[in-house]
Amino acid sequence: MIAGAIIIIAIAATGVLMMRFRKRWLAKINIVLTNRITGLFAGWLPGFGILTHVGRKSGKVYRTPVNVFRAPNGPAAS
Repeated sequence: MIAGAIIIIAIAATGVLMMRFRKRWLAKINIVLTNRITGLFAGWLPGFGILTHVGRKSGKVYRTPVNVFRAPNGPAAS
């Protein structure tokens, strides 16, 4: 009975760890691949924009492509 509970907890913990790993992996792909490709046309294509911000500690300038939408009280980005 106790062994079964330990196995269930181990399987659940493995799933959580794998989910965290997949999120990091997807985030790295997004930064390396998707943002660079989208950044090529985001500055001039309608519905896209480039959010420019400076790193808090590094001082590095980041350019992140975003989707821009019309909202009742001004433009909204996502």
